[in-house]
Amino acid sequence: MVKYELLYNKINIWSPIPHEEWKVLTSSLKQRKLAKGDFLLKEGEMASEIGFIVTGFCRQYFTNHDGVEFNHHFNFENELVAGYQSLLEKNPSRYSIQAMEDCDLLLMDYDQFEKFYERHSCWERLGRKAAENNYLIKIQRETSFLIRDAKERYLDVVKTLPEIARRVPQYHIASYLGITASALNRIIKKIEKES
Repeated sequence: MVKYELLYNKINIWSPIPHEEWKVLTSSLKQRKLAKGDFLLKEGEMASEIGFIVTGFCRQYFTNHDGVEFNHHFNFENELVAGYQSLLEKNPSRYSIQAMEDCDLLLMDYDQFEKFYERHSCWERLGRKAAENNYLIKIQRETSFLIRDAKERYLDVVKTLPEIARRVPQYHIASYLGITASALNRIIKKIEKES
């Protein structure tokens, strides 16, 4: 199946998976479709699954006490997605994960996946590589906010995450950059004039 092949190719980059282990994993996966606007996880819910996006993309966002949403990450095709903080802390999620397009996902119960760590070293390596990847994403984003202005952050996003520039509405990009939609519009116009 193409869906499983995409996942296999993705995780084999991080950790080669023996054939027998792969068969056990695929028997534990379930498929889910999310319509645009549906939630994989809502703030306040307990996360219980880790997913792989086959098609579509999701946003992860916080909501403050005034109801204002702040995007902190986007997950596109061929990426893992989960409420990691909730999974690791065993607490309700502080953020929501919402489909921005119709999504096709492969999901696995996280508690079940944790048991895989004892099955074979390939799963521990995969878990470590996923954690390292998440750390790098987090530190790059923090660094960007600390040392770059809004224009530099936008140019960095367009360069390193071109899917965002092509598929994400501008007001969501602005939220991700920590600026208003009108400020982003001015930045884009200025960049276009300079080109």
